[in-house]
Amino acid sequence: MNLNHQDIAVSILRIALGINIFLHGVVRFGANYSKFITWITDTFKDAPLPQWSVVAFAYAIPPLEAAIGLLLILGLFTFPTLIAGLAVMIMLMAGSCLIQNWDFVGIQMIYILLYSVVLFFLNYNHYSIDVIVRKR
Repeated sequence: MNLNHQDIAVSILRIALGINIFLHGVVRFGANYSKFITWITDTFKDAPLPQWSVVAFAYAIPPLEAAIGLLLILGLFTFPTLIAGLAVMIMLMAGSCLIQNWDFVGIQMIYILLYSVVLFFLNYNHYSIDVIVRKR
């Protein structure tokens, strides 16, 4: 395998996105978990969504972020992990649109763009566990 800038760039972006998302999830555990759930439910209290769905999604976000982030850092199951990350971000963005929080939407669109860029250039994802496993 030749060392080239596309491979390095995609790997660095994948790992950086993974660290960001992983730490989003991890820091919300422990004492911060209930604070996060309260913040989400308060933020989306006026959304035209069933309260149970907001609460359920709020509880799911930190473990999803931690798992998605860790898998991206490792480069393991990268394709389905990117799809899962995009799905979570699209759901968050849709919710933010429903409450007309356009600042949140803008930030979430940046994450969607980053996930999409890594997905688009996934054929350059040569520094990952996925590649090691494929070679065996």
